[in-house]
Amino acid sequence: MKLLKSKAFLGAVCIVLAAVIAFGVLPWVYRSQAETVSVVRVAQDIPTGTVITRAMLTTAETNGNSLSKKVVLTADEAVGKVASQQLYAGEFLWSDRIMTEEAYSELEEAKTKGISSGRCLVTIAFPTASAGIASVLRAGNIVDVYEIGEDEEKVTVVTKALPSMYVYDVLNKKLESLNKLDELKENATLEEDTDYDFEPAYVVFRCSEEEAGTLIRLEKDKALHLTLTKAEG
Repeated sequence: MKLLKSKAFLGAVCIVLAAVIAFGVLPWVYRSQAETVSVVRVAQDIPTGTVITRAMLTTAETNGNSLSKKVVLTADEAVGKVASQQLYAGEFLWSDRIMTEEAYSELEEAKTKGISSGRCLVTIAFPTASAGIASVLRAGNIVDVYEIGEDEEKVTVVTKALPSMYVYDVLNKKLESLNKLDELKENATLEEDTDYDFEPAYVVFRCSEEEAGTLIRLEKDKALHLTLTKAEG
């Protein structure tokens, strides 16, 4: 106890602690602070939907200790990707703000339902199950639309009214999507009821306004028939 209370002993302990801090802790702290990494910065404003080029980017050195894992470190990671939101000059480039062109197209498709200027969606009822290609037709298919009529001699005449029409969705009488029913049936357990109605009653087309007018006329006249030309649009 006398030793612990002696000034000489306490002084020696303080000297040892100071040495440890001076020669061990402080150099490690300074070394850690001095460690830098190269990161990618945005060199100019980049609007949403723009494909990123190398000229739009620059690099800078920054402290790497508290750097987020989402910060892009090399330009190669970003070149050719699409800005999923507005990027501003001078800011770090974050990986969750860029995506592949394919992923961006899918995102926009989901947001806009694929409708651009002059395009629309129109729903048409089938006069018969066979007119809707039985239970085969699905969203994403490409079909030709035929008009069925009669000539002056009461002979049935079939003419192609609209080629290469994109099918946005196919619905049964309950307005259930057949594509979604496919998913339900595929993931259903043995105990679940899988007696789904796959008979198409309505088809939703993505088309121009002029094509929509033709489809509506054919629906009214019950003169519409489809042929499948491509399974995926």
